[in-house]
Amino acid sequence: MTPFLHWGLKFLPFAVAWFKRAKPCTALTIYDHDPDLRRLVLDESDETFESRVLTAMFQFIRGMPLEVVKSRSGLALAAAYDKKIAMIEEENKIALEQRDRNNLQLEEEIARLKIENERLSGIVQSVRISVGV
Repeated sequence: MTPFLHWGLKFLPFAVAWFKRAKPCTALTIYDHDPDLRRLVLDESDETFESRVLTAMFQFIRGMPLEVVKSRSGLALAAAYDKKIAMIEEENKIALEQRDRNNLQLEEEIARLKIENERLSGIVQSVRISVGV
């Protein structure tokens, strides 16, 4: 993994993808023209392959500890911002719901006052007619 360290952590996803694609190649048989002459060139167990993957990743991470720490700190900071954003969005949602409830109450109050205004206008109209104004 040492030759790839100059790429930084950008190379890590490529390495992981390469190992995933290489997994089916843990057994290799070469067939000659004569079927009796076939040879098993490579036969590696899953445990051995996984060990190779972990060893390679460990070497890669060990080769750039400061980059890993910086990335980890960046991820922690991003997670903190995500939490803060989620909290602000939740507060905004609650505030909007409260505003909607207040608007509904105000609309109901306006409707009640209109009815009361019409009733009082009717009373004033009756009094004017009876007084002769």
